[in-house]
Amino acid sequence: MAEKDLNIYLTGAASDGAAQTNPNASLGGMRSGAILQSLSAATPTSITGVTVVDVSPACGAGQAALTYVNAAKTLSFAAPGDAAGAAVDVSAGGTFELYSATAGKYLIAAVTAASLPAANATGAMPLSLLVENLFDSLGSGQAQAGRVQYRGLIVKNNSAHAMYGGAVWIASNTPFPDDQVEIGIEALANGALQQIANDTTAPSGVTFSLAGSEGAALSLGNLAAGGGYGVWVKRTVTPTQNRYADNNFVISVKADTV
Repeated sequence: MAEKDLNIYLTGAASDGAAQTNPNASLGGMRSGAILQSLSAATPTSITGVTVVDVSPACGAGQAALTYVNAAKTLSFAAPGDAAGAAVDVSAGGTFELYSATAGKYLIAAVTAASLPAANATGAMPLSLLVENLFDSLGSGQAQAGRVQYRGLIVKNNSAHAMYGGAVWIASNTPFPDDQVEIGIEALANGALQQIANDTTAPSGVTFSLAGSEGAALSLGNLAAGGGYGVWVKRTVTPTQNRYADNNFVISVKADTV
């Protein structure tokens, strides 16, 4: 299985895969075409024909680099502070994984072969941390009163093959002691999650867990080609007068093809 074949998407779209990029509207229903991302990447203007689809959180914010070699029609990627990984032949066009030298650091790029540069090109690629990419910031009044919110996500198998032993867990919970996140799962019905009325309404029949390691992961079972499974995220902010900038957490998913 390739990294690009298993993705987490926002929900709240009018139809499966339709445009819906507002995380505050990710309250169940149909899968959005927007992948849940933690980093944004600015593709170098010198390397045409390449669009960044996703960047692994492990890359971190900073100055990455993308290199194109015209003779071999290859792209290579270096995460901030890291060396470039193996060059990948992109001559046929399509979606590719470009790995940096350090394991876990990668970029997924969509390539239009006919639009690639006519000569070698190397460009800086700034990676920026995305804020409020799932939950919004709370005002002081909300924080002092405490607040529980929910977001609905869909994990999808984008490959042409079945995936087995799907699992989801919280790889790292929030560093702020006055809040935490939990996750729960829900099988899709006709490709959709149940839809909640607002983000403080708990989804019916969903049990939430800290699921704080791969060993404690929630099982998504087997995912057919093109199939998916629902994941709900619950954020609980206990009444607090403290502030915490750029609070964050990491959700991980995995599955096998054999």
